[in-house]
Amino acid sequence: YKSKGGILMQEKTLSSSQVNKYGFYLLTSSLAAMVQMTYLTIFMTDMIGIPAAIVATTLLIARFIDLIIGILCGGIIEKVHLPWGKYRSWLLLLRWVIVFSLVCSFFDTSAWPLAFRVGVSFIGYILLNACMSFTTNAYYALGPALAGANLNDRNRLSARGAQFMCVAMLITSAATIPLVTFLTPYTGPANAYLAVAVVFALPYILGCQMVSDLCRECDPSGKRGEQGAGVSTVTLKDMIQSVVQNKQLLILFLSYTIYYIGLYTISGLGTYYFTYIVGNYMNMSYSMTVTMITGFLSSLIMPKLGGKLGKKRSFVLALIIYAAAYACVYFIGGNWILFTLMGAIGGGAVYMFTGFGVNYFVDCGEYHLYKTGKDTRMIAIAMYSVPMKIGMMLGGAVATYGLAMIGYHAGITVTPEFQTDFMILLAVIPAVLVLIGALIMQFGYKITDEDAAMYAAENAKRAKGE
Repeated sequence: YKSKGGILMQEKTLSSSQVNKYGFYLLTSSLAAMVQMTYLTIFMTDMIGIPAAIVATTLLIARFIDLIIGILCGGIIEKVHLPWGKYRSWLLLLRWVIVFSLVCSFFDTSAWPLAFRVGVSFIGYILLNACMSFTTNAYYALGPALAGANLNDRNRLSARGAQFMCVAMLITSAATIPLVTFLTPYTGPANAYLAVAVVFALPYILGCQMVSDLCRECDPSGKRGEQGAGVSTVTLKDMIQSVVQNKQLLILFLSYTIYYIGLYTISGLGTYYFTYIVGNYMNMSYSMTVTMITGFLSSLIMPKLGGKLGKKRSFVLALIIYAAAYACVYFIGGNWILFTLMGAIGGGAVYMFTGFGVNYFVDCGEYHLYKTGKDTRMIAIAMYSVPMKIGMMLGGAVATYGLAMIGYHAGITVTPEFQTDFMILLAVIPAVLVLIGALIMQFGYKITDEDAAMYAAENAKRAKGE
C-alpha cells in the first residue's frame, strides 16, 4: 500500500489491455440494450398500434417481474455453479437469448390481434431484461475478482466501462434514427427498427466471449480449494439481512432508485418530445448525438474531478446539477437546441459519479463483510442494477400513464394546454425526484473512501488467514 491523500491505495496491477477488454463488454451490452430502452414505447404505440394506457400497463407488469428477477438473481448466481465458471457461464449461455429477445421486441405484429401484439412485446421485454440481470451482475462480480482488493484497479475498470457505455450511446443516438429512416422505404418502419436492433445486438456475442476469456483464471468455481474460494455459506436469511440490516446499502439504494425514476421518466418521454412538441423526429438524432459527444468528453474529464471530490460528494453534486438543468427545461418549450444544451449539462455532470459505477455497492458489500463476517458482496453487487429496474418500472409508468392522463393519443394535435402538461411531466417531476435523491445521499450515506479502502484491505487479509 501507499498513502495518497490519507487513503490507503495499492499500486496498479492490471494492464491497459485488461482494463480495455473488460470495459469493452459494456460497449456491446449497451449497444444491445439501448434501442429497446429508447424506442420500444413509441414502437408499441405508433408502429404496432397499442394504446398508450395498455403499453403503460404491459410494461409496468413486465418491469415488476423483471424487478423481482433482478432482486433474486444475485442469490441465484451465488448458489448455482455452472460448468464454465461461477460468473462466466451466465455470459456464455444467455447472450444468445438476448439477441433473440430483440427480435421479439421489434417484431412487426401490427396485423395481428391486440392480445398477440401485447404478448410478443411483453416476452421480448422480459427476456432481454431478465437475461441482462444475470449477465450484468455476473460481469460486475468479475470486476473485483479480476482486480482483487486493489481499489485503484476497481475504479479503473469501472471508469473505462462508463466511457465505453458512453461510446455505445453515442453510436446508437447518432445512427438509430437515420438508419431507421433509410431502411423504412425498403422494409417498412417496423421492420426497420427490427433490423437496426439486431445489428446493434450482434457485437454483444463477441463482448461476452472477450470478457469470459479475460476472466477465465480469476472466475471462482465455488469449489473449496480452487482459486482460494470456499463454498458459500450464505443463506436466504443472510441475503435478506444483508440488505435490510445494511443501512448504508439502503441509503445508497434509495438515492439511486429515486434518481433513476427521474432519469427514466425523461427517457420515456424523449421520443414524444421531438415528435410532438418539437415537431421534427429527426432532430432527436441530432440532439442525442450532441449530448453523447459532450457526454463522452465528460466521461474522460469528469471522473478525474470525481476522484478528487470522492464518491459521496461527486454523487450529490452531480445530481444537484442534473436537477437544476432539467428544471430549466420546463421553460424552453419546443426549443430543442436549449433542450439539448440542458441535457448536455445534466448528462455531463453525472459522469462525476458514474465512473465509480458498481464500486458504490461493492463498498457497501465490503462494509457488511467487515462488520458481520458474512460475505454477501454478490448480493450487494446485484443491488446495483435493481434501482435501475425500479426506475425503469416507475419512471416508465410516470411517463406512459402521464401521457394517457394528459390526453395523448397517436397523431395528437398539440395544444398549449397539452404542451404545458407535457413539460411538467418531462422536466418538473424528474427534477424534483433527482433533487430528493441528492438530499438523501448527502444526509444519510456515511462510508468514506478511506473507510472503503480499509474494509477491502482487511477483508482481503482475512480471506488469506492473516
